[in-house]
Amino acid sequence: MLNKLKSMDNKVILNVKRLHRDKLSKWMVVITKLGNNGMIWFAVAIPFLFNKSYRNVGVRIILALLLSGFAGEILIKNLVARTRPSKFLLQEEMLIKEPVTYSFPSGHTSSSFAAACMLASCFGFFSIPAFILAFLISFSRIYLRVHYFTDVLAGAVLGSVCSLLINVFIPF
Repeated sequence: MLNKLKSMDNKVILNVKRLHRDKLSKWMVVITKLGNNGMIWFAVAIPFLFNKSYRNVGVRIILALLLSGFAGEILIKNLVARTRPSKFLLQEEMLIKEPVTYSFPSGHTSSSFAAACMLASCFGFFSIPAFILAFLISFSRIYLRVHYFTDVLAGAVLGSVCSLLINVFIPF
């Protein structure tokens, strides 16, 4: 089973590499930077904090981001200790600076889906742009070869679960 997942991960990386074009690569670098440390999602949450009617939404987004960051970056990454696909690339093949943490799960993806799911629980249909951005940030991580597909998939699940947990334990 594990070998099949590794094989699938490698096939996805190779197939995505075929999409590489100069302009697309530049866009992927910009998109991935939006997800650095969940900053775009904190930026989305902060304006809610200044509006009394929506303050709870901002707090919930921030709590989901913090929970997904703690669970993914501190607990899971250090337990799994998966090497990034970029470790196997030459420096000149890298489009961004190689991250220093482990690969599994994708922190960019977990924060993106934590925020997008929280926005969906608060605003429903109007959260579609957040999911589009979450997907683009997640895809950029594979495109830039700093994550495997399963890292991104696990990050999406983790972020979604963290959002759900905040909704369950901290009611509106």
